[in-house]
Amino acid sequence: MKKKRNGKSIFNISVIVISLGIMVYFCVSENGVIDLIRTAGNFDYGWLIMAIVCNAVNILIDAYLIYRFTRNSCPTFNFRTAFKTSMVGQFFSAVTPFSTGGQPMQIYVMSKRGVKPGIGTSALVQRFVVYQSTLVAYSILAIAILANSPNSNFSPLMWSFAVFGFASQAFVILMLLLFSFSRKLTHSLLNLAGKLLSKMHMKNLENKLHGFEEQLTMFHESNRELYKNRKLVVETYVLTVVQLTAMFIIPYCIYRTFNLSGGRILDMISSQAFVTMATCFIPLPGAAGASEVSFMGFFASLFPPETMKSAVLLWRVITYYGVILFCAPFSRLAKHRNDDPVEDEPSSPEEEAAGGTEEQAAPQDGKE
Repeated sequence: MKKKRNGKSIFNISVIVISLGIMVYFCVSENGVIDLIRTAGNFDYGWLIMAIVCNAVNILIDAYLIYRFTRNSCPTFNFRTAFKTSMVGQFFSAVTPFSTGGQPMQIYVMSKRGVKPGIGTSALVQRFVVYQSTLVAYSILAIAILANSPNSNFSPLMWSFAVFGFASQAFVILMLLLFSFSRKLTHSLLNLAGKLLSKMHMKNLENKLHGFEEQLTMFHESNRELYKNRKLVVETYVLTVVQLTAMFIIPYCIYRTFNLSGGRILDMISSQAFVTMATCFIPLPGAAGASEVSFMGFFASLFPPETMKSAVLLWRVITYYGVILFCAPFSRLAKHRNDDPVEDEPSSPEEEAAGGTEEQAAPQDGKE
C-alpha cells in the first residue's frame, strides 16, 4: 500500500513539474510572455474579447446540455445546479490525467442533489456521446478542408497524430453506443464482475450487485427515453456544433488580436480540430506539452514565427489556465453536502435568469 501511495505521489509531482516547466518555458523563452506584454499595447482588444466570449459560450453550452439531458429524466433538475455541475467537471477534467476526474465528480455532485447515479451517469454519457460523435463528424470535415488547403503543409508526424486521434475517438464512440444500448452486453459484464469479486470474498456483494443492476436498468431506460425525444436530439447536436465552432474559432480570434490578416478562418477552425484530435489521449492534465507542440505544428503556416509562442501562451491562458482559475471555487461542491438541493418545481434557465423561484427542497436521498 505504501509503495502504491509513493508511486501515485511521484506521478502527481511529475505531472505538476512537467506542467509548470512548460508554462515557465513559454514565459521566459524568446518571443514568450515578455514579448507578449511588450506588444499588448498594439493588440486589437475587440478580437481578444471575442476569444474570451467564445470560450464562455463553450462553457455555457456545456452547462445547458447537462441541464437538458438530466432534466429529460429528472424534471426537478435546474439550470443553476447544472451550471455548478459543469464547473466542477471542467475543473477536475483540467487537473486530472486523461481528463478522467471530471465526470465521476459530476455524478457525485448530482447525486448529492437528488439525481440518482443511474440517471446522472446516463445523462453524462449521452452528453459525451453527442459531443464525441459531433467532434468525429467535425474532424472528417476538417480533414477534407485541410487536405485541399495550400496552407496545410503539416509534417507526416502531425498528420499521424491527428489520424490516430480521429480513429481512437471513433472507436470510443462505437464502444459507448454499444454499451449504452446493449442491455445484454452490460449485464453480461456485470455478471462477470460479480464472479470475479465473489472470489475475493467481498462483503455484501449481493446487495451491491443488486444496486448496480438497478442503476444499469435506469441507465438504459434513460437512453431509450432520450432517443424517443427527437426534438431534444436535434437540439443537442445543433448546440454541440455551435459549442465546437466557438472553441475552434478562438485561434482565429487570437490571430486577429495580433492584427494579422490573410489567414483563412476555415483553415484555422480545421487546424484547431486537428489539435483537439491529436491531444485527446495525452495522459497529462490539459495535455500539457502536447497541446502547445500541436498548436505550433498545426498553425506554423498561419502564425508568423515571432508571434507563435505568444499566441500559444494567450491561447492556453484563455482555454486552459483561465478555466482552471474560474472553475476552482466550484471544486468545493465535491466536498460539501446539501448546499444547493434540487428544487421541487422545475424551472427553465430563462425563469432562473429572471429571478425564478427561490424555494428549494432538501435532497430526497434518491427518491423521486
